Amino acid sequence: MKKLALLSSLILLLTSCGCFQFSSPEMRGGESFDIKKINGNEIQFNAKANVYNGNCFGVKLKRSTLDLIVEGENIGTVTLNKKVKMKSKRETTIDADLTATLTKGAMMKLMAYATKPQIEVQLKGKAKAGIFIFSKKMEIDETKTISGSSFKIGL
Repeated sequence: MKKLALLSSLILLLTSCGCFQFSSPEMRGGESFDIKKINGNEIQFNAKANVYNGNCFGVKLKRSTLDLIVEGENIGTVTLNKKVKMKSKRETTIDADLTATLTKGAMMKLMAYATKPQIEVQLKGKAKAGIFIFSKKMEIDETKTISGSSFKIGL
């Protein structure tokens, strides 16, 4: 009984101090994309980016699916294939394997976008992040303008 009371007190103490307040990691640039495989309406690729985790604990981004919107048009979803770890209080270069599942006809639209000099790409949805046994869904709404040459798939 003493152990249960001690454990309860410890959890209460830790959750009341600001250390378990979760703040969203922030993108700091260094984005790059590398297409690995195209199979029908599925594109497997690798993305790298510099992300700062300002929390006093390491965070794991868990398997999540986000909507992929290009030039204001929803063309499919993007799924994080494996967990990604971010260290506490520092900038980490994240190396994530992703799979984009495109809607019917989206591949032709992507080829048309390859001729444009600049393309607006948006990822929107809820991503799951966690620490130990605790997890939280974060609302993601990131918009980036990228070069049209990034969309030259196999051309």
